[in-house]
Amino acid sequence: MGVQKKTRKFAQMKRTIKARDERLKPDNKKQEKPKENELTRHIPVAPSNMFFAANTALGPPYHVLVDTNFVSHAIRAKQDLLTSMMDLLYAKCIPTFSDCTIAELEKLGEKYRLALRTAKDPRWARVKCSHKGTYADDCIVDRVSKHRIYIVATNDKDLCRRLRKIPAGVLGLSTALYLRSQSHTDTKILLLARDLPHTTSLNYTSPWAGAHYRPVPGTTPQHHREALQARRTYTHLKALAAAQPGAGVARCPAVEHLEQPPPEYLDPESVQAAYAHVDGFRRLPGHELPAEVRWGAEYETVVVNSPVYCQWMLREFVLRGGEVREYTVGDVREAFFVGAERKRKRRVRTVVNCSGLGLGGDERAFIIRGQTCLVRNPCAVTMTRQNSDGSWSFCIPRPLGGGTIIGGTKQPHDWDPYPSPETRARILANAAKWFFFAEGSERKFDVIQDIVGRRPAREGGMRIEVERLEAGDGQRTVVHAYGAGGRGFEISWGVAEDVFKLMAEHGLVQQKALL
Repeated sequence: MGVQKKTRKFAQMKRTIKARDERLKPDNKKQEKPKENELTRHIPVAPSNMFFAANTALGPPYHVLVDTNFVSHAIRAKQDLLTSMMDLLYAKCIPTFSDCTIAELEKLGEKYRLALRTAKDPRWARVKCSHKGTYADDCIVDRVSKHRIYIVATNDKDLCRRLRKIPAGVLGLSTALYLRSQSHTDTKILLLARDLPHTTSLNYTSPWAGAHYRPVPGTTPQHHREALQARRTYTHLKALAAAQPGAGVARCPAVEHLEQPPPEYLDPESVQAAYAHVDGFRRLPGHELPAEVRWGAEYETVVVNSPVYCQWMLREFVLRGGEVREYTVGDVREAFFVGAERKRKRRVRTVVNCSGLGLGGDERAFIIRGQTCLVRNPCAVTMTRQNSDGSWSFCIPRPLGGGTIIGGTKQPHDWDPYPSPETRARILANAAKWFFFAEGSERKFDVIQDIVGRRPAREGGMRIEVERLEAGDGQRTVVHAYGAGGRGFEISWGVAEDVFKLMAEHGLVQQKALL
């Protein structure tokens, strides 16, 4: 007989956990409660633009802060500092040592004499320390927190942990940089700013601007003053484009087409006075103009990638010995106390007010709302177009692959913080009539972002003057420089020069000695 098969059991139930099973009982362990005196741990969120790949402040040449043990490890590994850095970052590098790092190596004695000799190599940059103590880690963390323009070279795990916790207006930056470059080295310059190039704010329009140079004919004293400032700025930006490509400034062909030109454009003397200094200026004859255009010209201008340029100026200011502090000033008189050094009993002599609207005390100051679009469509020419209804349209390419600005509007006293879909549609529709779309494209704009900003303007033009303030501890001086409206980039360097000359005339600044 064969093996008897087992009968299959039907309706067999699976075993389940009982409702009173111990494994289903809640955990009776006492939850640890924070102590009353224990502080809650708070980790600040780092903005995305401060990471290495997106931080426009970190550009070649890279300034690398080197700590004590990194030099020692490099010697043990028989690695040359400069060669290794350039092999890693694929760009020019400047090894930088602080006074604290040198002091630590000196304290370590004879064993680290080779590391000390390497750190004191005259090829490297040296930064001075004004604080107490010689603990290099604290110095590096503090310096990177205040001036986010450095890369740190270290083998110290604790220092790396500390560094990972740090999140990394054109007139103020230009003026601060010019004062720092022209002033005596002993002059201390502190830049106080509510917004810096790495921040995003509706009231801080410099990083959003579609910046280019465009002459504006006119006969008023304001036009003449701004024309002189603009010419000097044009000369400076051309030189900067040739010497510092990484600054975000480049030369570019420009075209202007006006359908209803104002009277000053029809006056040959006015046009000659405004455009004679620009390279390659040529008034376009009628047969080279579109049918509806009555006036046209072409010349060579300069275009600016505004966020890159602002970051470059801030970096240059710091590297030349300037100090930066993020601070919201409520009144111009507050700056005299914020910038003072109480321990050393040093008082602030002069405050330069480049606050845009003059810190709310000027009744002639007002805002101009502007709306533009940042698009991906490339463009090799700046175009300024005046439409038949009197409105203006333009496109401005940003160097270094920064996209193209399509604009725009000028709406005085308009405080609406939100972009208007109707305005966006009108801006793009006007620009689509003449924009230089690539061949084979669908002749549509690829919009990255709608931009709304408030330009600080002033009736009668900028205020550039000296004001004396009486105080209990003596006289204080304020130099005002604000209210540029939409021409901040165009006149920035000329304004900086005027501010310096004004301060020199009143004995407020000591000029650098010429050798």
